[in-house]
Amino acid sequence: MSLFPESSDSPGGRAALLSIKPKYADLILAGTKRIELRRSWPEEDIGVLVLYSSAPVQRLVGVAYIDTVRKEPPDKLWKLAEEFGGGVTREEFDDYFSGKRKTFGIMINSVDVAELQLDPKAVFEDFVPPQSYMYLDPFKYHSIFRSMFPSRGQK
Repeated sequence: MSLFPESSDSPGGRAALLSIKPKYADLILAGTKRIELRRSWPEEDIGVLVLYSSAPVQRLVGVAYIDTVRKEPPDKLWKLAEEFGGGVTREEFDDYFSGKRKTFGIMINSVDVAELQLDPKAVFEDFVPPQSYMYLDPFKYHSIFRSMFPSRGQK
């Protein structure tokens, strides 16, 4: 399913809100972290991530467009993290993935930094930050995008 059937230039896949620690969100928004490391990831095709920077920021801060998702053994993912700016030390990486045989690298193609950081409670009635991610339907995604990027209208 594409969020953007009207345009062939738009990313495919579903949209998801990704909960991420502020230091990693900042690195993604700066363009220096081009791989998001995860212990698990859904089989469903996700093409767009709305970035929720967790406490103390607690705001929707940008949108990341996924290139590919790599499912790899930890040693191979570590090499990708080194190459694409994983934002963690080897010790942090090993601690996070301890006991995992398969790990996931979400390869980020590009990022849009929000013109206006958005309080998620303005968009979601009883917002509770997701443990990892939550799917967004196309209507909700477009509403969030318009709120974060008022000068652009709809994308």
